[in-house]
Amino acid sequence: MKKLIIHLVSESSGQTVKHAANNALAKFGDIEVKKYHWPMTRNENLLDEVFKKVRKKPGVVLYTISNDILKDKLKRLCFELKMPCVSVVSKIVNEISHYLGVVVDDNVGFNNKFDETYFDKVEAIEYSLKHDDGQILEDLEEADIILIGPSRTSKTPTSVYLAYNSFKTANIPFIYSFPFPLIIESLKNPVIFGLIINPSRLIEIRESRMHLLQVNESSDYTDIKIVQEECREVRRLCSKNNWQVIDVSRRSIEETAAVIMKHYYEHKKRDV
Repeated sequence: MKKLIIHLVSESSGQTVKHAANNALAKFGDIEVKKYHWPMTRNENLLDEVFKKVRKKPGVVLYTISNDILKDKLKRLCFELKMPCVSVVSKIVNEISHYLGVVVDDNVGFNNKFDETYFDKVEAIEYSLKHDDGQILEDLEEADIILIGPSRTSKTPTSVYLAYNSFKTANIPFIYSFPFPLIIESLKNPVIFGLIINPSRLIEIRESRMHLLQVNESSDYTDIKIVQEECREVRRLCSKNNWQVIDVSRRSIEETAAVIMKHYYEHKKRDV
């Protein structure tokens, strides 16, 4: 069986180049493939990290990068190492340009709302809305990030914010006395985070929510002991599976998302 190494380099989440690679590889039945994913490669320092691995593990490089400096640097390295370096977008652009007899506008690129980052973003948002609040437990392996936590710990808005940054994000509530889906613990691809909050603050948020919905009766939903137990169980579950816990008590959605993205990159960097 022949072996192939592929480096997937992207300035966004990498969904476009990943799908292109998977579609191409589906044409080959008898090969063993090792894929290295390099999302959000948006500056020369990050590209240098890619280079270190490419030199150690040469193979085929597929990329979606519109920044000319980064693109040229990547192509030069591949030329030096005699490695194929293929843009999954440029071929289409060049064919359209040749067919129409129209010169490509080099000023349209990273900031164009219809570049590959736009489609990555749309796909991520669609995925995240579909997988909001544990609605669907199928194809969770496709998620980049999964958030778990008690109700009203900002899982949904954080998921949407991450999706807007091209991360396919699912969120699953942890509900007292309800069994937590065991499938989550067996997932390999997503990076999983537990969101917790100060129990007293969480009760305030829940009571405000109930007042808004004109629900007056007391329930486990606002019981301090139950709320404390929910947060403890999320901590325990995360500790058991080595998932990162983030306290959102004093964090905005943007701050929480920034912490998540930082840990996501660190986690993926350790995996390569």
